Amino acid sequence: MKVSKIEKIIDADKIAAGEVVDRPVNIVKELIENSIDAQASEIKIIVKRAGKSLIQVIDNGIGIPSEDIIMAFERHTSSKIRCINDLQTLSTLGFRGEALASIAAVSKVDIISRVEYEEKGVELHIEGSKIIDHKKVSCPSGTNIQVKNLFYNLPARQKFLKTDATELSHITDIVQRYSLAYPKLHFIYRHNDLDILNCPALNDLKTTVFHIYGKKIANFMEPFDYTENDIKLRVYGLLGHPQIAKKNRSYSSLFINNRYIISDVLFRAINEAYEGTLMVSKYPFFVIFLELDPSVIDFNVHPKKLHVRFEKEESIYNKVYNVIQSIVEDKFITKEAKYLSTDLEDFIPKEEKKLTQISKELSESQKKIRKNEEISSEEYKIPEASVQLILSDQMVDDEVQKKMSPETFLREKYIISKNFPKIRLISQTGQLNNKIYVVLEGINENNEEGLFILDQHAASERINKEKFSEAYETSKMSKQRLISALKIDVSPSEKIFLEANLPEIRKLGFNFDHFGGNTFILREIPIIMGKIPDIHIIKDIISDITEIGKEKSFTEVKEDIINYLSCHKSIRGGDDLSLKDIRNLLIELAKCKDSYHCAHGRPTLRFFSYKELDKLFKRIV
Repeated sequence: MKVSKIEKIIDADKIAAGEVVDRPVNIVKELIENSIDAQASEIKIIVKRAGKSLIQVIDNGIGIPSEDIIMAFERHTSSKIRCINDLQTLSTLGFRGEALASIAAVSKVDIISRVEYEEKGVELHIEGSKIIDHKKVSCPSGTNIQVKNLFYNLPARQKFLKTDATELSHITDIVQRYSLAYPKLHFIYRHNDLDILNCPALNDLKTTVFHIYGKKIANFMEPFDYTENDIKLRVYGLLGHPQIAKKNRSYSSLFINNRYIISDVLFRAINEAYEGTLMVSKYPFFVIFLELDPSVIDFNVHPKKLHVRFEKEESIYNKVYNVIQSIVEDKFITKEAKYLSTDLEDFIPKEEKKLTQISKELSESQKKIRKNEEISSEEYKIPEASVQLILSDQMVDDEVQKKMSPETFLREKYIISKNFPKIRLISQTGQLNNKIYVVLEGINENNEEGLFILDQHAASERINKEKFSEAYETSKMSKQRLISALKIDVSPSEKIFLEANLPEIRKLGFNFDHFGGNTFILREIPIIMGKIPDIHIIKDIISDITEIGKEKSFTEVKEDIINYLSCHKSIRGGDDLSLKDIRNLLIELAKCKDSYHCAHGRPTLRFFSYKELDKLFKRIV
């Protein structure tokens, strides 16, 4: 076999650029970080065609000296560190000296920059890492950089970019994160000449949350600040009330030394600190900052500097968990109690109230009997059977009779005997005690008799999926007009998704109109959604379908969104069903094209023939 000669790779800079730049958002992130490091107080981000044709970042920072500007576009050059030991005391966002060189390798770059002490600035025009033009110009101090025609010289990589809506949502997400990280700075973010975000300078964190996520979210955020001087630790920010918990963790923001990061260790600590306050499958919403000694963190473990590694992970986990857990207990458990009524009578169902009243009357009657028996045992003697008569006579209400009949009491009693399992009769509806499965009997397609077990959630989900799918294909979803239209504030990334997909979303029965800014008006909802929805439920739906559609076009994720909506409005495991509910569920399921699988492919019904039971009990071989 011939041994290949080792040679220098042609266009190695373009290949290496893929580590830093694989989509427009990477460029936006790097340029924002450079502006922050340059001590800018105002940063403008202007993009066109979701950054594919233009990304422009203008700042009023300290600028780049004229003698250094060419060197800034060489690989591994930096004004921030000189050697690896400097990472131990890192205080800047950029540090590897790869960003500008990588960006210039895969695009056309125009940059104008001036430092305050120089009379004129410098303008460079670069194409594919080559300097085409270099001249002195008059300009304000700061830096104005334009990145044009991304991947113009790498068409293979260009075709892997997603739709404008998808790429724009990623850019919007990172701009939001840095607006939260630096509320004292003025961020202006514009796409195709329309403002998406304008966060004025000198805000507090809660006001910035208001600008990004809206008033309702900001109102449910609790500020906190904890410092431990011994180990140079500060944890502060905003914790979201359980009422605004999300379906995934991507909405929350975590910053270490003002750098946006992703850390499974810290996310786990915060999630577990919320334990007991959130519904199943919900994640807390938070904006949390950690200030740590740079020497105990390694930011240099990920090409895009998003993931970090800690010197002592367990110690950091425990500290963060304890801080957040104490605040959650104080804000969302102890102080929540004052909003709860101590009058439990308000929460007792009517039939239980009636039985409680009967019990009280019976008790009072017995007290009178005992008291009067002391005076005259003959005069007030009542037969023992009268206790049962009083109970039966009082149970006159039909609903009470149905739900709380003597038969029900018998069903609830376990048979208890030594060396025998605790067993009891199932309910008259066939719904098992876990409120997930319903036991039925019938005949299968092979004319065999036996038992069917129905998964109530899976069955309901299949019914809803077919209704949503048919409505989408025919644009004939049955809608109900809301008496009062709902005004809904969304985040900038959610706005982008809604605007791009309004016609498709209307096919599913949700009639949204853009009201202006980040506000939409919801006028109609699908009848399948039931009663007038809580605004928080609608916001959850918007958040979740935005997340589903973040990476792909609506057409590509249509099935996932329909599955999500079908699941969202289905009967849940744990829901108590009446005979009428179960009958309707079976009738609707029987009409489905696929009656035997839920939206996610799980079975709705399982059959066990009497013959199988006979084999199980050795009645037949």
